[in-house]
Amino acid sequence: MLTFEVLLTVGLFFWIYFLWNRRRLYMLLMKLPGPMGLPILGSALNYVVFHKMRMRLRIKYMDQYGSTFLAWLGPKPIVITRDPNIAKEVLLSSECLNRSSQVTAPFAVSVGHGLFSMEAQRWMERRKQMNPTFKHSNLTSFLPIFNAEVNTLMTVLDSYVGQGEKKILHDIIRWSFRVATQTTVGTDVQQEEAFQNDTVMKSYESLLKLFTLDVIVSITRNKIISKLVGVEAKKTLHASNINNVISKIIDNKLNSEPESGAGAEFKSVINRSIDLYRKGEMPLDQVRAECFLMVAAAFETSGLTVCHTLTLLAMFPEYQDTVYEELKDIFPNAGEFEVTYEDIRKMVYLERVLNESLRLIPSIPLAPRETIQDFRLSNGVVIPKGVSIGICIFSTHRNKEFWGPDAEKFNPDNFLPDNVRDRHPYAYIPFTKGKRNCIGWQYGIMSSKLALAKILRNYKVSTSFRYEDLDFVDNIGMVLAQQPGIEFQRRT
Repeated sequence: MLTFEVLLTVGLFFWIYFLWNRRRLYMLLMKLPGPMGLPILGSALNYVVFHKMRMRLRIKYMDQYGSTFLAWLGPKPIVITRDPNIAKEVLLSSECLNRSSQVTAPFAVSVGHGLFSMEAQRWMERRKQMNPTFKHSNLTSFLPIFNAEVNTLMTVLDSYVGQGEKKILHDIIRWSFRVATQTTVGTDVQQEEAFQNDTVMKSYESLLKLFTLDVIVSITRNKIISKLVGVEAKKTLHASNINNVISKIIDNKLNSEPESGAGAEFKSVINRSIDLYRKGEMPLDQVRAECFLMVAAAFETSGLTVCHTLTLLAMFPEYQDTVYEELKDIFPNAGEFEVTYEDIRKMVYLERVLNESLRLIPSIPLAPRETIQDFRLSNGVVIPKGVSIGICIFSTHRNKEFWGPDAEKFNPDNFLPDNVRDRHPYAYIPFTKGKRNCIGWQYGIMSSKLALAKILRNYKVSTSFRYEDLDFVDNIGMVLAQQPGIEFQRRT
């Protein structure tokens, strides 16, 4: 009996100590309203099981609790906002330079550290090292790959002409993956069987799904639990499939003479990383990690962007007709043609359409940052060190206070120069902004415009799916609960 009382007393003491150490987290509840989470699981059960990760739940919370509210990812709180003013404070602050460890930890554990997951000072150093890879001359050097892979994609789309509505997301993602992989590790990857038969792509897709689970249900990051439910074995298998290909290409390059002379360029992430490795500025494991993570960051986002834009234009033929007229002026003849950078610059209306698509269906719905130290918002709320602040890009882009009463409607005129100038600069942040914006945003815009130009010059797209019926699913990359089918008709 005495032993039980001692154990109970000790247990009570540690429970009080635990709560005391977290007192500042619980004090946030007095400053920011929000839904209460379950012990350990947080809001995961309600979010994943009962609402199937639908964006409408987050919108409901914002309508109920205000534009900035407090939620729980497992045992950790996260502040979520759709207020452009707070987004600006966070994205410009050195105190919020880190991405949320809730998001980066699953990647770092399985893949290693790279630009995506590095913290503050290390990230700033690596960003400077990798910036040359994304300079304008390098991006334009990728145009032959962009053109060739879209031509391959159009061979598939051409087979859909006259076949009714087809689900094209897989085809678009495959195009984007092939582009992202070749521009990251080089065109030599085309010779790899795992690339040719899509094994590597499938492993990337599977890993991203497993990492999403780790972010939302953080208990799966526990090694013991992860092994028990079989998640760890799957992560190991898929990471190994990817690393085998990347490592082989790295080894081949290391055994070759480095490029030299005035014509030598760092035309891909792998070349730049290997050069840094040879100079002793980057360890070999991070060369692999940078290549691994850069492909992951690029392929799904670009693929989703192109697919969503085609879907919206299929729903709104009047805007598609305007895009077609612009493209017909630039490319008088349909069929297979090369798109140059000068051509891309002429696609003014298509860029407005692309921006509007990214506004309504951003490829990344949430941008989470983690406070390096206590961070005071302009509204007086102090966010303790180590707490994540999630900027809900999806809801920020639809915030009626900044986009007007028709914020939910598709309207490319939102990006007329006068409208852009008069709007809050942080009301539109598809690639985030500030100190840690997306290093590849110009790459994404260029590849997406080129693909859309070739497709929309050659095909008229339509769908019976209504815009009002789109149902958005929260994820690392934005997806639709039901993917609309697209019908293709050949243009001349």
